Amino acid sequence: MNADYDIAVVGGGLAGASLACALSDTGLRIALIEAVAFDAPADENLQARTTALAWGTRAMFDELGLWSAMADEAAAIERLHVSQAGHFGRVTVAAAEYDLPALGYVVPNVAMISVLRDRLADLDDVDVIAPATFQGLAYDETGAAELTVVEGNTERRLSTRLLIGADGTHSAVRSALGIGARLDDYGQSAIVTKARSERPHAGCAYERFTPSGPVALLPFQHDTCAVVWTVPSAEAKRLLDLDDTHFTAELQQAFGGRLGSLELAGPRGAYPLVRLLCDTAVGRRAALIGNAGHALHPAAAQGFNLAIRDALGLAETLREHQALAGVDFDPGEPDMLAAWAEGRRPDQHRVANFTDRVVRLFSNRIPGLGHARGAGLFGLSLAPGLRSDMARRSMGLALLSDATHRRAEGWSKT
Repeated sequence: MNADYDIAVVGGGLAGASLACALSDTGLRIALIEAVAFDAPADENLQARTTALAWGTRAMFDELGLWSAMADEAAAIERLHVSQAGHFGRVTVAAAEYDLPALGYVVPNVAMISVLRDRLADLDDVDVIAPATFQGLAYDETGAAELTVVEGNTERRLSTRLLIGADGTHSAVRSALGIGARLDDYGQSAIVTKARSERPHAGCAYERFTPSGPVALLPFQHDTCAVVWTVPSAEAKRLLDLDDTHFTAELQQAFGGRLGSLELAGPRGAYPLVRLLCDTAVGRRAALIGNAGHALHPAAAQGFNLAIRDALGLAETLREHQALAGVDFDPGEPDMLAAWAEGRRPDQHRVANFTDRVVRLFSNRIPGLGHARGAGLFGLSLAPGLRSDMARRSMGLALLSDATHRRAEGWSKT
């Protein structure tokens, strides 16, 4: 099969760029198609966003040689504190209990994107096509996927043996493939910003559940926290329109005084929250990764970590089959893609359902349920087996490959 590329990735965000980097030394010809110019300045919404990387995700980035460039901008999460506003009961987890230096890390999105794009600029086997938008999909006489892409005012076609949709919740690739998806709108938005606290966070990540949604304060700098505050969408608009003083006062009321007084320390942004699960993650010579295949509520901070497991798991599958097939390797081989999708499905559904249950349970206003939730948190804090399993899964340790896991265990002792 003659094609312009072996793999074409539509979507140059964190998941798509990570996949391209993970495949860069395979000898495969890769195109990365992104709607936004790589040198475009970050808007306030992007500047406000941070991502909580699980320990397992940090291990995966280190395997790619990317972590050292991100580490200077990363803040370690040494402890986790989960509570419910207005009720007793809490769960705490410490990295030291697992002989690790951190449960995870908080990294600005702009820092991760910058590191990935710097790497991509040095790669000879990845063609970055940006700004460009994916417009359509067909198949040529050889069976290769033929993409229609628009760059400025110019329409061009390129062919590929494997098409990757990494273009977000409203994926044009998913639509072009005719893949359906279940979408549940929570009617909520996540407000993201940064806040300076009177007391140092000491590496502790706080997630506090309120009737309107969770509010998380995550370590960022010594006296600064990244804020992810979930509220009904109409309420988000009202809060974003407030001046800094009144916005901070309402954030303080939602979070409480555990860190003392709070002061706004960065721009504000917001994005709507939905749960999306696609009917299948594969199509004809195509696969979906990241939010194109599943989008989650930010409760428990698992969405990005799940997306990276998709991307790097697919890269590992492609590498393994390439090593076995040699010159006969076909990256769009349907049985291989189906096996990858089937292998990823339990993790995707487990995490999506877990976050959904957490959100619905802690947002339910049924009288008396708050006390039951508090008792549940208290009980969980006393059950070391359940608490350990929750922590290991949150850190992504249960899903690392054997080699990466051994390396992660080695890091814990250094």
